[in-house]
Amino acid sequence: MKTTMLLCAMVASSMAAQPLVPRITADELSRLQKADPMIRLQQPAGDEAKVGRPDSQSIISQSTILTDGTRWTIVPQGAVVHMPEILKSRVTAEPAGELVAWNDFLTANHGWISTCEVSFDQASGKTALPEERTSLWSKQKKVVIAVHQRGPISARLKKEPTSPIP
Repeated sequence: MKTTMLLCAMVASSMAAQPLVPRITADELSRLQKADPMIRLQQPAGDEAKVGRPDSQSIISQSTILTDGTRWTIVPQGAVVHMPEILKSRVTAEPAGELVAWNDFLTANHGWISTCEVSFDQASGKTALPEERTSLWSKQKKVVIAVHQRGPISARLKKEPTSPIP
């Protein structure tokens, strides 16, 4: 009995006609726009200067391109904080292959890329990175990218002053 009632209710609701909504005509729209200034569509002025991107600027020219031969990604200039001589060929000026997101590129190339989590103060050079952290870079033979919350960031790293040995 309950099943039959539910089935009848579902069929009745699906068979119900949709309410008709009258369509607005062009005359009614123009009348509404004249009556209410908030509805008016804003048209750009004819003499208004168009905003354009300078030809000399692009995101690629302001970035460092990392490549593994088939895929490439970009990081901000200054994000590469350590580059071993043997891996200099992984940094290129011209992109070639497939562009991939930073996280995907890092995952696929974790064998030769390492990251160094830095704070904003460390990236700006206000606070120095610990010496023990930077001394490991030359031993691991990996490209080190400065990151903040796992995203690449430009860094002007200030080295911690070394204390003179007495």
